[in-house]
Amino acid sequence: MSNDHDLETPIKNYFDADSDLVPYEELRALEKQAARLVSEYGWDAVRQAFFRYVRNECKTSDDIARAAFRYEGLNWNKKPIPDPYEFLGYLYYKAGFRKASPKAAHALDDLCITILPASGYPEANIYYHPYYAAEADPKMIAAVERWRQREANEAGEDSNDTGTTSDPQEPHGIQRTGETRDLM
Repeated sequence: MSNDHDLETPIKNYFDADSDLVPYEELRALEKQAARLVSEYGWDAVRQAFFRYVRNECKTSDDIARAAFRYEGLNWNKKPIPDPYEFLGYLYYKAGFRKASPKAAHALDDLCITILPASGYPEANIYYHPYYAAEADPKMIAAVERWRQREANEAGEDSNDTGTTSDPQEPHGIQRTGETRDLM
């Protein structure tokens, strides 16, 4: 769809840009273009497109860290999402959770303590719960494990080559083959 392309291209361009190679002015222009997406397409469409970007493009802990820092830089971390544990659980899972690089751990911890309270989970608000840690949060641990299982099952299905595929349940109401899934 043209709409998907018009939405996903600026996300990919901004989140993929290497700040060591791209001139500051160009990076700033990409950031402004990404920031306008929410007013143009709505938060729901943007967060879904961002999650697709992360699933398809972020392969390393450093990729996750860059995406998380830029997500926060756009202030998207202050917007509520209906399934914050699934979203954050995936990011932690891809970064290595307890084995994540310090840069990725820092970026994800920052997201966690802002996204969860913004989404109705005050237990992660460090002003009221200063000892909150995602790595000790049973809901986060369970979300990471669900993603680990989904991808293990997906890999098992691929290696069995049964000719059928099944998409794992994804957060953010991502549309797959005409159906919408919203997790709460």
